[in-house]
Amino acid sequence: MLCRYESRRIEIVKKYNITPIAHVKLLTGQEKKSCTNDKLEDKYYCFSYVHKKNKNDSGTFDCGKYAAEHFLKLLNHEGIPLFNPLSSEGTSHVGGASNTDETRDKREWNAVAKELSNAMNLLIICWNVSGNLNGALRDVKKKIEANPDKEPSPANIKSINTVIGGRGEEKRKLSDIVGKLRKDNLTLREYSFDLINDILDKQNIPSNFI
Repeated sequence: MLCRYESRRIEIVKKYNITPIAHVKLLTGQEKKSCTNDKLEDKYYCFSYVHKKNKNDSGTFDCGKYAAEHFLKLLNHEGIPLFNPLSSEGTSHVGGASNTDETRDKREWNAVAKELSNAMNLLIICWNVSGNLNGALRDVKKKIEANPDKEPSPANIKSINTVIGGRGEEKRKLSDIVGKLRKDNLTLREYSFDLINDILDKQNIPSNFI
């Protein structure tokens, strides 16, 4: 999904339903390109797209501040606060009335939804795959961003638990995935997933969030 010029971004919004689903920070050792074909610096947005006439034409793409601000303006969307695992809290967003303001996430979060959102943001950062997001990770992330005040369904929690754990002989935990990045990013925060773990435990499902 190329979006280098304003005219192209206007065309994309006319043809596709565009939704911002992540706003995350690049960590040490990570490289990523924007849909403008420029190298991304510091932080970036991930947008989901679905063609308005052909639902099979769907996916995600990444862009930096300038292109993201334009998309958000076209969508009349205030933006998503930045998820920065190197700080105490993701605190900034672009879009809305003041694109340069840095502000705390003022949305009312359901506690379980917040844990699940943190886990998915960590996966996006650790796997460095936001522009190639698909399946459960993309779909559940869209649902959580659309309804942060609602508790995620057990099915959505189980889906992300499966995504983390992998399939077949490949078994992993979120702590192991994050731990690989911690070697080059020593100030990476610790996150708690106690509520999600309790939900999975009540269903006798081993948690991959720990």
